[in-house]
Amino acid sequence: MPEPELGPDIVLIKSVATSVNPIDWKVRSGARQKDFPLNLPAILGKDVSGVVTAVGSDVRDFKPGDTVIAMADATYAGIVAVKAALVTHLPDGLDPIEAAAIPLISLTGDQLVRRATQAQPGQTILVSGALGSVGRAAVHSAKTLGARVIAGVRARQLAEAESLGADATVALDDDDAIARLEPVDGVADTVGGETAAKLLGKVKPGGRFGYASVLPEEAAKTRRSR
Repeated sequence: MPEPELGPDIVLIKSVATSVNPIDWKVRSGARQKDFPLNLPAILGKDVSGVVTAVGSDVRDFKPGDTVIAMADATYAGIVAVKAALVTHLPDGLDPIEAAAIPLISLTGDQLVRRATQAQPGQTILVSGALGSVGRAAVHSAKTLGARVIAGVRARQLAEAESLGADATVALDDDDAIARLEPVDGVADTVGGETAAKLLGKVKPGGRFGYASVLPEEAAKTRRSR
């Protein structure tokens, strides 16, 4: 493949590490061909950590030699071209290999809460799959926004979920526990399937249900009728 070009707002990064997210193997297998068609040969990948090798003429916040992380396309490469707005400096003390797992999941969790669920201060937001990577990011973002957060996990994970800093926990595989839940202002769902269908019924009228997975058909019908 040719070397990526350096545009005015582009940062070129020599890759140290990348990640494998579900979207990568789903695209690679053809499972998401309709949503993400590929022209072969193709470079996959969404995350990168590495060292800046060059910056475009309009870039002011980065210089060659900076260690950075970014979310971009085609990150399974030796040199990755990224718009400067999608790059940030690697925080002190963070290993660049571990850091390569951060950008996509943290931005997904944040957007799930801010844009899809539209969490507001004082609201009660339930995050399902709260111990997953996107779920953890969603819990953090919701708390940052001042929401009261309920972490939804499996019953065997309840003790571990206490470390997330959520205000409460609920066992998603316990129908009685879900039935006892008071209606919430929003759900940030990372699980999908039947769990999503159950939680959809716990959203207050006028509340929001944001999801990072695929809703079952019965849940989609319920959503359209609400």
